Amino acid sequence: MKIGFAMPLDGEWKKGIAGLAARRTGDEFVADSDRTLAEIRTMDAIVAYPLARRYFEEAERLKAVFVPFVGVNHLPADLLIGRGIQAYNCHGNAESVAERALALTLAGFGRIIEFHNDMKAGKWHGFWVGHGLEDFWHSIWGLRCAILGSGAIGTRLARILKAFDCETVGFRRRTDAALPPYFDSVTTDIAEAVKGAAIVFVTLPLTDSTRGLVSRELLMTMKDAFLVNVGRGEIVDEEGLYAALRDGVLRGAGIDTWYNYPERGSDTGFPSRFPIHELPNVVLSPHVAGSTHEAVAKNVEEILDNLETWLRTGSCDARVDLREMY
Repeated sequence: MKIGFAMPLDGEWKKGIAGLAARRTGDEFVADSDRTLAEIRTMDAIVAYPLARRYFEEAERLKAVFVPFVGVNHLPADLLIGRGIQAYNCHGNAESVAERALALTLAGFGRIIEFHNDMKAGKWHGFWVGHGLEDFWHSIWGLRCAILGSGAIGTRLARILKAFDCETVGFRRRTDAALPPYFDSVTTDIAEAVKGAAIVFVTLPLTDSTRGLVSRELLMTMKDAFLVNVGRGEIVDEEGLYAALRDGVLRGAGIDTWYNYPERGSDTGFPSRFPIHELPNVVLSPHVAGSTHEAVAKNVEEILDNLETWLRTGSCDARVDLREMY
């Protein structure tokens, strides 16, 4: 088998690939992105960041694509399904994403960004300067939390929230699966999941069935809730989110996944067509929840383990359902 890597490779990746190549001496590993793309027609499998559709069209021998992160909505599913190409992802960043979701929550409830910025400008808050209730912040202890998505990220988040004695209710579409660990309950009714929740976490993947799932109408029922999105921006109605935050329906939001992203090669631009970034009740994060050194190391290990299992058996447990896109 010939396996190519179409992505930047740091020392962690190169070390892991070298170890796999030493164990799989009958296979060829191309640890160079330019060469992989130039020889895409001869590749049996690739480990790749998002690629233009034409590369998949040219990959005549391709049998599998391995995505070194969770989201697979960038893949040309119709083409892969039509040609019987398997897709695999990994969840090595689940702990980091769950941690970021909690951090966004604590920053919002604790008024951390507000107080930090004021102190940098020399402005104090609190009883030290004679202020009262107007400078208090809120605890999340014992709150009801809705987690939309009970997969790897959602389960790890539910585990973390148990340290705060939070009640965790999950939302998922499947009705036949057992109650996942650390959840108090799970429902297939999204309106029931968010009802009465003080915090609503979005950890779902973006698919045809989840796009716009958190609708304007649903948002308007979430009075005084704090919304945290570490899934994908398009899961939450963009205009509805802005209106709910602007009008005080939502207490606030912590957002890591957005609607607009800078053009390639640029690092400037606003994350929404609405001025969400100007609102005082929003904690902004530039889609970096999974960007930790620890997550990268786990992703490398998981992807290479999956790849080695696939080379040995023709499949592995991390296979993506391309019709459902997760």
